Amino acid sequence: MIAKPKTRTCTLAQREIECATALREEFELLADLAERVGWHWDEIALALLELTDEYAATQRTGVAVDRRRLSAVTVSRTRH
Repeated sequence: MIAKPKTRTCTLAQREIECATALREEFELLADLAERVGWHWDEIALALLELTDEYAATQRTGVAVDRRRLSAVTVSRTRH
């Protein structure tokens, strides 16, 4: 399970470390599962980098990549 942020008042660097710590266990489980089903560590690393790039681009621009057609679709960034 991924832990919630402890505080919103710490520095950006502290939040980045806290986020990495919170994600680490799930990340390691995902990578381990991928290896167990036959993916090589370098394939996993490259795929995760690609997914990270896509996620960051989506968050910055509000455009997501449709995984089935690889075409751009608009995503609402409104929070309620």
